[in-house]
Amino acid sequence: MTDLPVSARNQLADSSPLLSANLETRMDSPDGACKLLLRYPDGASTEAVGMPGTQGQTFCISTQVGCPVKCKFCASGSEGLERNLTQAEILEQVLWLRNEMGDFHRLVVMGMGDAGFNLTPTLNALECLLDPAGMDLGARRVTLSTVAPKNAITTLANWPHNINVALSLHAIQDELRHELIPGLSKRTIEETLGEMEQLFAKNGREYTIEYVLLSGVNDSTQAAHELADLLRDKRCHINLIPYNPVAGLGFARPTDSTCGIFLNILKTQSLSATLRRSMGSSADAACGQLRRHTKIV
Repeated sequence: MTDLPVSARNQLADSSPLLSANLETRMDSPDGACKLLLRYPDGASTEAVGMPGTQGQTFCISTQVGCPVKCKFCASGSEGLERNLTQAEILEQVLWLRNEMGDFHRLVVMGMGDAGFNLTPTLNALECLLDPAGMDLGARRVTLSTVAPKNAITTLANWPHNINVALSLHAIQDELRHELIPGLSKRTIEETLGEMEQLFAKNGREYTIEYVLLSGVNDSTQAAHELADLLRDKRCHINLIPYNPVAGLGFARPTDSTCGIFLNILKTQSLSATLRRSMGSSADAACGQLRRHTKIV
């Protein structure tokens, strides 16, 4: 900011640095994925990830330190929630990734934590990125993932920016979903999907269903047929995610054949579905793995 006096610039640099976190660890994968572990002044740490794509890089950012949802298969929630990230700390991840990796094409809010439990700072941060005076990022290039706690989807439906919304489902029956996602035990699949349909009615944009495939848990052919029955009349796209194994959590990744069969069943039922390409396996790819590994070490 050379239009400011040197004394003012020095004072700002000393009192209000733009980047409050330190880059503690950077891990790169041969496939081009890069994960950053950022450490904030209070000692809390979080992760931000950059991934190559056909149209440019995708940045994946976190909204919390740890996670209150405590998904049984996820490293982020293995130790619960430490604290929420502020609007500035969420924005800072984008700046760090851009500094380390260059420009980006898409942004996904799918890192550590669940944005639905820290929605106001998250949306305020996205507002800055979408603003023409900020990064002028198009709403269609932003995706927010959530397990959909109470009022989260309604808030997103009333927000003026029609970003993409992804529902982390992972199960067809309430009992199994509550077992896998214990932090959401009071919400039913029926009411959650009802809210997602209301979101579509409000903004006209199809939503995404995220379904992590866990070997021997939710990856059977019967589960595929039941998922097809559940979503047949819904305005959604299904994103199947082969599990990224986390040591000590007791879950395994299905074989490629199992994943392919599951996908084909959905497609033969005329549902829109894709199988997510796994990236960054050598860079502790799953959310929270790098932070968890660093704490253990």
